[in-house]
Amino acid sequence: MDALMKSVLVFLTVMVVVYEVKACNEAICAPLVSKCMLIKCCDCEMNDLKNCSCCRDCQVCLSKLYTECCSCVGLCPPPDPTDELTKSSSVEELPDPIPDLFNVLTEEEDYHKRWTTFTYAVDLDKLAFHPGTNMPDTGVKIITVGKTDDTQSTNEQSERILGIKNCTVAFFSDCMSMAKCKASCKSMGAAKYRWFHEHGCCQCVGSSCYDYGLSEPKCLLCPEVTDMEFSDHSYVNLVQKDAV
Repeated sequence: MDALMKSVLVFLTVMVVVYEVKACNEAICAPLVSKCMLIKCCDCEMNDLKNCSCCRDCQVCLSKLYTECCSCVGLCPPPDPTDELTKSSSVEELPDPIPDLFNVLTEEEDYHKRWTTFTYAVDLDKLAFHPGTNMPDTGVKIITVGKTDDTQSTNEQSERILGIKNCTVAFFSDCMSMAKCKASCKSMGAAKYRWFHEHGCCQCVGSSCYDYGLSEPKCLLCPEVTDMEFSDHSYVNLVQKDAV
């Protein structure tokens, strides 16, 4: 009876810890953390990691879910909630762009929905150049979105008078690897590409752009971050099975 009560208390303690630590995912971590606490693999003081008596056993017990659940038991610091990985990306300029090809592919909506085109205007006078580099700040202000034949002459006049330049980018609907993103954008005749780390969203940037396109992913078929974070039922079932 005492053993049963102790097990219940340990489980409740784990649930409280999981609820209090925002970095912990209850559905994923609670069963496994409960198991590790019950078998005393993670039941020690972890403030001093140099003299931690159970840290090795704890990380072994957490196994493949160490990264997701180590902060639940105090073994590692919780992730920074202000760190927006969704906006983290890699950019690269492509050799031998073909502006005419890119314009033909992006001037109208793609019938097969393979990509979505965005055209926006940026004020060239507001582009901030960093000292010692010729690369402009990508955080430019979007003035307008969209491009029509009726406004083309107006836009061209604005470019001459106000220093405003239209930029056209294309987001592939499906997520893809960075290598495929580079190859796909090159096949469209793009001058640059931006690949978003979290989504695997691929953006092709036209030759008319002075920056690296939009700073947020807009791929139609890429899942949102909340949908990607361990929401798959089979993965949850696998974790719960491992925790038994």
